[in-house]
Amino acid sequence: MNPKISILIDESGTLPDPKDKVIIMAAVGVNTQEVLLSVLKKVRKSMQYDKKEKAISEIKFYKAGERTKAVYLKELSLANINIFALIVEKNNQSIKDTPDNLALLAYILLKECLVFYQDVEIKEVIFDKHFQQEKDLIRFNEILFELLGKSLILKHLNSVDNPEINSADMVAGSLLWKYTGKNEKFYNLIKDKIISEQILNWKEAKAMIFVSKNKKPHEPAQAPIQ
Repeated sequence: MNPKISILIDESGTLPDPKDKVIIMAAVGVNTQEVLLSVLKKVRKSMQYDKKEKAISEIKFYKAGERTKAVYLKELSLANINIFALIVEKNNQSIKDTPDNLALLAYILLKECLVFYQDVEIKEVIFDKHFQQEKDLIRFNEILFELLGKSLILKHLNSVDNPEINSADMVAGSLLWKYTGKNEKFYNLIKDKIISEQILNWKEAKAMIFVSKNKKPHEPAQAPIQ
């Protein structure tokens, strides 16, 4: 049976806030989401011994204590996954939080995923739901498909009901701490799983739109798949 890959994506940091030096978008590639649910189960078991941590309803990077962060990311590092990261330096800019801008970041990140998984079928791409209005989700999908030059099954899901998505949140949070100089210890737990770690400033990221749109009709938006 040919393997099928699910790609889960979340971001850390914000576009509009000029105080956020960077925005991180992270992807976790896995051939079955049961792998991520197994990680979650092990982490939940470890949290039973801490009353404060036990009370956390959802394991997010900024909600979890340091011990839980460490256990989660260590378990993730032992799982059969691959990590892809995009770091965009904002240079104190306030950038509009629009479907167009977020789709651009998703495009840059997904390009790396698609090159790595060129011989594997992508089952679905799952985003932690960022926009709440349907028109914004439709616009996001349209822009992403246009930039990629291909269609994928896209899902925008609530992480409360789909906790496996928080694997991408935990990765993005650890990267944000590294690139803002707060702490590298959580990043160090997962760095061996990182396939791609691309750093751009916002101007360079915006230029990727023109790179994609100026390709010849027969050229794919992502790197050629052999």
